[in-house]
Amino acid sequence: MRWRNPFLVGSGPTTKRVEQLVQADRAGWGGASIKLTIDPPPYINLEPRYRWLPRERMHFFTAEKRLTLDEGLRLIEQGRKAAPNLNLLANIAYAGDRGLDGWAVMARKFEAAGAHAVELNLCCPNMSYNLDVTGTTAPERSRSGASVGQNPAVVSDITRAVKQAVTIPVFCKLTPEAGNIAQVAAAALEAGAEAVGGTANRLGLPDFDIYRPDEPVIRLQDRPSLVCLSGEWVRPLGLRDVYEIRTACGPAATIIGYGGIATYQDAVRYAMVGADLVGICTRTMIAGFDFLGDWLVKLADYLREMGYASWGQMRDRLIGRIASAADLVVGAGRAQLDPTRCMGCGLCGQIGHCPAIIAKRGKPPTIRTEWCEGCGTCVDVCPHGAITLERDRTHDT
Repeated sequence: MRWRNPFLVGSGPTTKRVEQLVQADRAGWGGASIKLTIDPPPYINLEPRYRWLPRERMHFFTAEKRLTLDEGLRLIEQGRKAAPNLNLLANIAYAGDRGLDGWAVMARKFEAAGAHAVELNLCCPNMSYNLDVTGTTAPERSRSGASVGQNPAVVSDITRAVKQAVTIPVFCKLTPEAGNIAQVAAAALEAGAEAVGGTANRLGLPDFDIYRPDEPVIRLQDRPSLVCLSGEWVRPLGLRDVYEIRTACGPAATIIGYGGIATYQDAVRYAMVGADLVGICTRTMIAGFDFLGDWLVKLADYLREMGYASWGQMRDRLIGRIASAADLVVGAGRAQLDPTRCMGCGLCGQIGHCPAIIAKRGKPPTIRTEWCEGCGTCVDVCPHGAITLERDRTHDT
């Protein structure tokens, strides 16, 4: 597959209609993974209910509507004609009685419809895995997404069956819920997958009103529920997923990074820990598709400024350079106050673990440097930039 750039619209609410694919194509995206298609028709399929919390930069949803097989096939067929510059991925999950053969048949149908690749959905936490977490047992044939994506052997079997059935590339979108995403990625690649990646979504419980705990956080919903969480808060976890996969699977693996990408700088970070492509969903839900043009201009400027000839040259920049806790060397340092910037707010004196700062509201604090451990919290707490952390080079070893 050739990509005009490494940016992929991730499977979700912004890839369920052909008009959206046309918009993404015109905005210059490299590809799009269509909304999850489940066959047979999913046993949980409700009108969507979303929340976006601007302050927390957090998105979550409960109810969601997936595509049926006929809807997914029709979307690929129409998308190939209407959005000719996009690489179209069919994001699929089989949840019927035919087992591996069901996955294979489904993939073949999408290949015939014109998909450039199939993306096996082994990650969705809001179907049978949601039931798992709440103590409810899903029908065996309906186990899908994160419920099956935690098991390397199962992922290997599904990947191998689909690889034998189609000639187009097979991507595996994996769950981080079990904490073994690198192990599962390695199994998928060994079974023949052309690319692997994680997912932005984590299953959780949003904050709720403690005076009315029975009221749902989601509008037009009758009860509280677990939610699929995404947004910028998840980015550190997504970066870790990519880093773990790259470290475990080596430089030859093709990896897609997902999770909390809201600026071109975020995309660069994913490249530097191992991502060949980056998938973006939540940002497109909030801001549409047209922001990509500005990102591409700024990314090109950044590459020139840093001396990188391409995305690939900065990929893996941090692989092998991220220290474990056992390998860290911590330099000595002490907090220093600039009294000209201090407004006497007293916040630095409230730090619970720090015995070094004595502060009274309205007066500059006293920093007892002999007690200062150099943790750095005071620098972050100070709203006026009056405290810095100065390295004590006399103690360096």
